[in-house]
Amino acid sequence: MQICLDGDHLTVRDEAVRDDWSLRWAHQSDASLHSTRQHPAIAVGDGHSQVKMNQGNFQLRDTQVERIDLPYVKDLTSTLNSATLDLAPATDSPSYLRVTLRYVNHSWRLQFQALAGKLNRFWLRLVAEPSDRFYGGGEQMSYLNLAGRKFPIWTSEPGVGRNKQTAITQAADRNNGGGGDYYTSNYPQATYLTSRHQLVHLETSAYAVLDFTDQRFTELSAWAIPTAVWLGTAPTLAGLVRLTKDWFGTQPVLPDWLGDGIVLGLQGGTAVVRQRVAAAQRAGIKVAGVWLQDWEGPLITSFGKRLHWDWHWDQEFYPGLDQLIREWRQRGIRFLGYINPYVVDDGPLFATAKDAGYLATKADGSVYLVDFGEFNCGVVDLLNPAAYSWYQGIVEQRLIDFDMSGWMADFGEYLPTDVQLYGKADPMLAHNQWPVLWAKLNRDALEHTGKLGEVVPFFRAGGAGTQGYAPLLWAGDQSVDWTPDDGLPSALTGMLTSGLTGNGLNHPDIGGYTSLFGNDRTKELWLRWLELGAFTPVMRTHEGNRPAENFQYYDDFATMRQVARLTQVHQRLAPYLRAVMQENTATGLPVMRPLLLSDEEDAQTWENQTSYTLGSDLLVAPVLAPNQTDRTLYLPGGEWCHLWSGERFDGHQTVTVAAPVGMPPVFYRADSAFVNLFAGFQD
Repeated sequence: MQICLDGDHLTVRDEAVRDDWSLRWAHQSDASLHSTRQHPAIAVGDGHSQVKMNQGNFQLRDTQVERIDLPYVKDLTSTLNSATLDLAPATDSPSYLRVTLRYVNHSWRLQFQALAGKLNRFWLRLVAEPSDRFYGGGEQMSYLNLAGRKFPIWTSEPGVGRNKQTAITQAADRNNGGGGDYYTSNYPQATYLTSRHQLVHLETSAYAVLDFTDQRFTELSAWAIPTAVWLGTAPTLAGLVRLTKDWFGTQPVLPDWLGDGIVLGLQGGTAVVRQRVAAAQRAGIKVAGVWLQDWEGPLITSFGKRLHWDWHWDQEFYPGLDQLIREWRQRGIRFLGYINPYVVDDGPLFATAKDAGYLATKADGSVYLVDFGEFNCGVVDLLNPAAYSWYQGIVEQRLIDFDMSGWMADFGEYLPTDVQLYGKADPMLAHNQWPVLWAKLNRDALEHTGKLGEVVPFFRAGGAGTQGYAPLLWAGDQSVDWTPDDGLPSALTGMLTSGLTGNGLNHPDIGGYTSLFGNDRTKELWLRWLELGAFTPVMRTHEGNRPAENFQYYDDFATMRQVARLTQVHQRLAPYLRAVMQENTATGLPVMRPLLLSDEEDAQTWENQTSYTLGSDLLVAPVLAPNQTDRTLYLPGGEWCHLWSGERFDGHQTVTVAAPVGMPPVFYRADSAFVNLFAGFQD
């Protein structure tokens, strides 16, 4: 039996053949799904999971009780735009799973309904070829092309090091199991696109795995019967990325103030930040905003400088902050802060939430406390409508009413799996949903106060649906080094992969964040990260978890002058960046794009994750290794001009150009509509 998908219609051929069936697009000769008695495409089963969490790091194990292959189509009904198949393990057995195929929102959806037994495991195999490439998976930090590897979909701390062969990862594993691996991510998503021009999404909030290890097929599995699998197609990879806008939503254009300079991440109290902002302006740095993550007061742990999560202005640590915010606003400088969906157990917010029943609990009814590393917090139960409304009010009253123009909306990954939630919701299903709910709460606060499009929270955790709620991502907490899995290069990879699944606006912590086990930030690393930040939608610095032990931009005047220069570069690019952000809003194409989106027929672009285009007209090749004075890079098709010198280069070739600090390799298309803007950088 063959089911052929053609636009929003389908046809069924050879209906009498029930043990060999396939699904294919009308414009493609090869099937997307092919099921036979010997190689069933779909299976269901039963299993038991074991989950342990330590400070956001998870160990997950599965005991498979039963796997039931479903090779037979027991019953079939079809129309011009739908089909329903009841699948069974044998011709004389009852049906176990109903698959309904419908066209919804520019996609064909295979919707699933369990028909028999206790079923909580699912497997689906889609046809693959040895030459296939796979991209997406949410925000993946190690690899652009996912082929040959498995990617669990479970939001968590990404880990420190993220490579089991490195000393830092091994040290983090010994410390708290927090080393991570190539697949651990704050924002995994069971969505990917293929080099054969198919977009695939597994619709479930359960633990899932995208398995690309077998060259014959891709296996999607989940610890629940999923709602559906979505399939889409387009003539190009860029066309597939455009589909993500229809499927998940997109982001509005960022406000003008964010493009008017750099957001300085500072800490330390009123006197310190006042002095550092003044010094930055004296050095010629155009300051768009000041981000004070410790506005609610510091909390010092062995990890470093943390924050007191009670979400009220610490007037002892920041006396006169309200007046300083007004002064900054008058000078064109915005104020940004910090919040997350947890409340520390020694503050008044915790007591209020506990008394009102707004916190997730243990089985005995007591408040469930999560260890965040030498301090404990309650989890605001975002499934409880009253708790959700209360916490939305906290965001509105404590942040927006305090004249914050943005904030780091941190975390969302730490929901334990043995917690009791409102309505007896299953935490195994709620866990991946939590970051999306957190983003939605922030979006609801912006809409309720009329601040959408002016105030910008930024997120690191997410899942399917975050695209329509989060106006901006940041690439998470990289280690302060050059390593490909957790250092500067991983920030770039994460920003590129997240853009392929609908997150078109992203930016890094300039300088990275995590400094542990003797790994401290150098001046060179900070400056190269600054260069990358200048060619992203938003420039924002971070002092890191141990500011005193790591290089800071204010440590020497020469660095401050480099910040001033690159901030001016970023500011001058504002008209172009605005046009590219408008394109992202209208089409879903991200601001930062892997080279393969510009020239997918060119094999040199397929694995390239060290260069990118900013929009379609700028190519950026950041310096991602130490002690480099030049950079070798590949130019895709077209004629390119070097941003700093104006020298012209033909595309489809590898070139080496000088890369002194402060002048990363950047090129623009010779036929760009913004050629006059770009040529101005040669003055």
